[in-house]
Amino acid sequence: MKFLLDFFPIALFFVIYKTMGLYMAIYAMIGATFLQMMIARYRTGKFENIHLITFGLLVVLGGVTLVLRDPEFLMWKVSVLYVIFAFALVLSMWIGKKTLLQSMLGKELELPANVWHQLSWLWGLGFTGIAIVNVYYVNLALGAREALFTATELDSKIELTGLDCVNTTMEQLCIVAQQTEESWVNFKLFGTMGLTFILIIITIVFIKKYIKEDKK
Repeated sequence: MKFLLDFFPIALFFVIYKTMGLYMAIYAMIGATFLQMMIARYRTGKFENIHLITFGLLVVLGGVTLVLRDPEFLMWKVSVLYVIFAFALVLSMWIGKKTLLQSMLGKELELPANVWHQLSWLWGLGFTGIAIVNVYYVNLALGAREALFTATELDSKIELTGLDCVNTTMEQLCIVAQQTEESWVNFKLFGTMGLTFILIIITIVFIKKYIKEDKK
């Protein structure tokens, strides 16, 4: 349930992007992230740091994107967010008595200290990998976008989803720009969710023997 709640804003962003374009999708994601924060606050009695950080970055970078009509700021948010998460996970091994993962999951799982450290490295490196893959898609999308607007007299603030490429002077560049932006949006939902799910599966397999030993 929590996994679905965490990805709800991204899923809504994906749906609105496909139907109403990028900028309306940003408004929808900001609203959904705020709702997500409030639901977590209602269920646990406190705000979760991960939600506060995500919402803060989204409001700042999403807001700049909306004001300047430049998707670059929002696109980089994914990498910035996951690098922050990775840094926090790894750094927590040397700050405080518990790692960040142990503080979050210690009530449900009893694991040796060295295992919590290993899991922190696993998720830290995994989140770094997600950030790097996002960089790849962002560079593709922004490169194609720049090529299109440099070669044409189109207003760079226009939404790519609203362009009819057949009626532009550079049809192929337009199609590539649309496709690469859409690829980034697809990665934002399916890529981040899929890679996170893989990390969860690896974690379950890794700690399975410790859970069994605990039950004996």
